[in-house]
Amino acid sequence: MEARLTEDTSPTNQALDDTLELTRRRERTARPDRASRLGAVAMGAPFLLAAGTLAMFSPHITARQWVMAAVLGALYLAAGQVEFEVAVGTTVPSQQMLVAMFLVLPPTMPPLIALATLIWVKPTWMIRPHRGHSFLLRAASAWQTMGPALVLYHFGDGNVRLSQWPLYVCALLAQFALDTVTAAIRIRSLGMPLRSVVRPLTWTWCVDSVLATVGLSAVVATHGSFTMIPFLMAPVGLIWLLASDRRQQVERSITLGKAVMEARDEARLDPLTGVANRRAWEEAMTAAQTEIDASWGTRIAAIAVADVDRLKRVNDTLGHSVGDALIAATASALLREAPADATIARLGGDEFGVLWVTTREEYEAFDFVAMLTAAMVSTDTTEQVPVLASVGFATSPPAATVDAALEVADAELFAHKQRRAVS
Repeated sequence: MEARLTEDTSPTNQALDDTLELTRRRERTARPDRASRLGAVAMGAPFLLAAGTLAMFSPHITARQWVMAAVLGALYLAAGQVEFEVAVGTTVPSQQMLVAMFLVLPPTMPPLIALATLIWVKPTWMIRPHRGHSFLLRAASAWQTMGPALVLYHFGDGNVRLSQWPLYVCALLAQFALDTVTAAIRIRSLGMPLRSVVRPLTWTWCVDSVLATVGLSAVVATHGSFTMIPFLMAPVGLIWLLASDRRQQVERSITLGKAVMEARDEARLDPLTGVANRRAWEEAMTAAQTEIDASWGTRIAAIAVADVDRLKRVNDTLGHSVGDALIAATASALLREAPADATIARLGGDEFGVLWVTTREEYEAFDFVAMLTAAMVSTDTTEQVPVLASVGFATSPPAATVDAALEVADAELFAHKQRRAVS
């Protein structure tokens, strides 16, 4: 028996093919470009080399220091998860942990601890494509720790004293300097102006300066013992509470804003027909006049005014529910036949308006008058009552203003109803 392979074009396999193709496209989109890869290598690889070289000069590390390094690294990781949103970006309360590392551990250790912490921030990057690129980006983010490490390694004596505050200030300034350099390199690689990082960096320096003072005070007050941990975590707890409250406030503001927008929209809709009401019509008329004035004669405002025929007779003989249905059917007919970008509004009990700002070519091509006239004399019926309405039309220009065009359309509507009454 001969086996024959045929192409499977079932919907299931087609959907699978489409999904795989979408996945491939996303992977191509997420793939870092050459400039990004070079930037990651240029910044991440030197840090790894510098941190590794510095670690080679570490003194003997005691068991207590290893435990302290693990504890402070865990606290540094936890603090990095707490973000407080501000106008210029986000803030994480982790600087006091970094200061404690430099004061109670050999200065050669904090850069590697910071790198290990950054590796475990959002660790899903480890199972995604381009892991090497992601790792180098995290290494580049740890450059800020090299400034204090070098200052304290060369000029520190391993003892923590307030009298050495000039040394600590120099170490903090070295951190800020490397922060500025790395931020400038990243910003320039993205093609953005350097001034765009001035405010975020200034905010970061202010926050880090305050938290650095907290870290120094905690170490000095507890003589570098494990009892400093509550003092280091206090700012983290405070920022977490403030961030939680801020998120709630933002969510409430968003909810309130949506409610206000929905109420505003509802205030501009006619509840019976769903089209715009008189208030929305007047706003559209004002906007149309502004657009016409600014168009230098390239745009016109087309206006149609429609009035439902025999509505009073329908209400008196068949009831107001049928009359309301007739009004709603008239609105539906206008919505169906009017241009998609036109404003359809209920101006009164049985009167509707259509306002369309467009070019004269589009106006003539759409055949505005014929389309709406046909809609108002259609064969549609509501409760066996035909949907009929008298219509008046005008445009501005030639009418001097949009309001003048509305008056012309009203006059034509009145004449149309008079002719129908006579006939």
